[in-house]
Amino acid sequence: MTQPTPERSGRPHAERRFPHAFVGKWKTEGRQHETVLGSAANISATETYEWLTGGRFLVHRFEGHVGDGPAACIEIIGHEDSSDRYSVHTFYNNGVTRRWRGEERGGLWLLTGDWPVAGRTQKVRCTIALLDEERAMKGKWEYSKDGSKWHTFWDVSATKLD
Repeated sequence: MTQPTPERSGRPHAERRFPHAFVGKWKTEGRQHETVLGSAANISATETYEWLTGGRFLVHRFEGHVGDGPAACIEIIGHEDSSDRYSVHTFYNNGVTRRWRGEERGGLWLLTGDWPVAGRTQKVRCTIALLDEERAMKGKWEYSKDGSKWHTFWDVSATKLD
């Protein structure tokens, strides 16, 4: 009988230990603040993270609501072999796609990228802290015109369901 390997089992390779903490199903709730990125609203979603067979890509699904409107995306997260960073390719339910950069920094997950708003590009970052022995997480999404003054537009918390 062939023994399972990371490539066969879907377990992560050694350099992917940090994102492995996200694997599972999460109940996410929070608040979208009134900003140029949207109106104030409650956020409620289910998120799942799982390794694609082979253990090289983490697949993230976000499905829920922001206010009364549906919000969903799927992300493919892959380690960049040339650095300690991750490429994050996101596909949103409204047809928008984005590429983000992810990295572990001091025990936090930091996601950075750009987002167009009213003809101008805003810098966006998300900082996620894993808490309670990786059974909970808190995330803060912020935007900036120039990368120096940041404004929070989402505050979310999640609890692991499995």
